[in-house]
Amino acid sequence: MNSKVVVFIESNPIESHRPSEGIRIALGLAACNHSVDIILVNQAIFLLTAIENIIDNETIQRYLSELKESIPAFFIYKESIEENNHIMPEYNAIYLSRDEMAKKIATATCFIKF
Repeated sequence: MNSKVVVFIESNPIESHRPSEGIRIALGLAACNHSVDIILVNQAIFLLTAIENIIDNETIQRYLSELKESIPAFFIYKESIEENNHIMPEYNAIYLSRDEMAKKIATATCFIKF
């Protein structure tokens, strides 16, 4: 692996194209043999749910299906989860506390925020 990159996505994919760009960049980095961790915070978790009114939804779903083969899991800030937010079972999700999230970011070579 060349480097460890954390892609931190907090933008709402229903209102912004930024989460789509974050997923696209994460896929490109993973394809170049970088170790990529994706952390989803707040409404960014909608990327892994069955919500359909996401901006660039078709593209995101294609990227996510390729990306899940390249990364071990999607990391989710556990305080972002609400009762009605169900992560689709095809995505391996690991829930992190604030401290665990900070440690993951601190040990990365590069940090990108969307």
